[in-house]
Amino acid sequence: MEEAMGEGAPGARDRLRDRVRRWRRKAGEKSQWAAERLLDRRLCVGVTGLSGAGKSTLLTSLIYQLSHPQRAQLPGFAPALNGDLLGAEIKPAVDSGLPVFDYQRCLDALLSQPPHWPESTREVSAMELHIHLRHRRRLGGSSTRTVVIELRDYPGEWLMDLPLLQMTYLDWCRHQFHLLDADARAGLAPSLVAQLAALDPRERADPGRIATLWSEYRQFLLQCRSERRLSYLQPGRALIDSGEYNVLPMLDLRGQNREALDALPEDSNFKILEGHYRHYVEELVQPFFDNQFRHLDRQLVLVDMIGTLYAGEQALDDMRLAFGHIADTFRYGSTGLLRKLWRPRVDRLVFAATKVDQVLAADHDALRQLLGQQLQQAFAGARHRGLPLYCEAIAAVRCSNESQRNGRRMLVGYDLEGHHLGFENAEIFARLPEEGAGWSHYADAAPPQLRPPLGMASGGTIPHIRLDALLNLLLGDKL
Repeated sequence: MEEAMGEGAPGARDRLRDRVRRWRRKAGEKSQWAAERLLDRRLCVGVTGLSGAGKSTLLTSLIYQLSHPQRAQLPGFAPALNGDLLGAEIKPAVDSGLPVFDYQRCLDALLSQPPHWPESTREVSAMELHIHLRHRRRLGGSSTRTVVIELRDYPGEWLMDLPLLQMTYLDWCRHQFHLLDADARAGLAPSLVAQLAALDPRERADPGRIATLWSEYRQFLLQCRSERRLSYLQPGRALIDSGEYNVLPMLDLRGQNREALDALPEDSNFKILEGHYRHYVEELVQPFFDNQFRHLDRQLVLVDMIGTLYAGEQALDDMRLAFGHIADTFRYGSTGLLRKLWRPRVDRLVFAATKVDQVLAADHDALRQLLGQQLQQAFAGARHRGLPLYCEAIAAVRCSNESQRNGRRMLVGYDLEGHHLGFENAEIFARLPEEGAGWSHYADAAPPQLRPPLGMASGGTIPHIRLDALLNLLLGDKL
């Protein structure tokens, strides 16, 4: 017995030493993290995008430009223009517990032969981008410094769920009733809407019926996105996974007050569906908000403004509605010294219209103005006054070039099947049409989807449009 204990003692001591070493390493990382935050050398940026906006491509191009300053084309980004940008490297985010954004896989997709777009991300990821800079001293000479940008990447569909934090199930049902009664969604699933309206809150719930309705409701949400290009769709996770969330709105609660609904049996339709809603919000939405948004100093939201504009008035109205509802979910305001450590606030919110290489350069400014108008309406409330709000129009990877035919400007590039094509886009005006016939200008005129350009691997550059301007908005005051 003594011999066995003697043999085990060294192993126990080794395990103890390993634990102590891990504790010291974690304590060191935390101390360094705190010092970087207090010295303004660490910034946490949230990155998301409404459906189809190209978030993975944007992150890949951004990282590539910063990591290869000799090949990057960033004339509007002062550190690159002055030769002070020395490079960048990706590292796991300290103590986040999240997977690292798969930069190499996305880059390989863009640089492959033939090139193709990276797959969309469906989960949260985090990474640290350590940006190395030359620091010029006033009295001559120079040194190097590193600024850490922690990037938290999450699906835009999850962003659409954040307004649920401020709604009870009864509130949400009434809200969905008005949405489903509007023209944008009308006619897509009349049978489903009739069945949801026929659900009696007092009736005993049938799990099989609820499961069937959930399957149909999920398909309805997918239709809203693919056929009508709508943005404000809940629950958002239904659009990117097949989870059995069973979060269904009851569409006929007229004459039902809160007290009467609370008194219903626990196995009634209302109580069962309210339970599904609460579980979804408490177990998925609230933890996402607590674990991710409490870290953010800045937020970038990518928008496929071109696709939405050409989809028509209803799609644009729905996007504006989405902006209005998510506007109240961020913690806004300046961040003091202690808040940097414990509870930072979003002090800069940047929206970027993507894929502007689908339209002529002459239309880029009009597109940016249109996005700005939508944001002004969504963020017009007193609560948002003083929030630094910015918008830009970009292409993370430029896929087209301008040419001329018969005296007219046109775009040339490759479609998703690799066929060479030339096209013109319907002119984008700086103001939206009045209701009615004016929208026919954009009807059935959406530009084609383009493939990444050939030759990026051999040339060593990823062409873009105004990514340097976007970097200035997000990071310029810190670098």
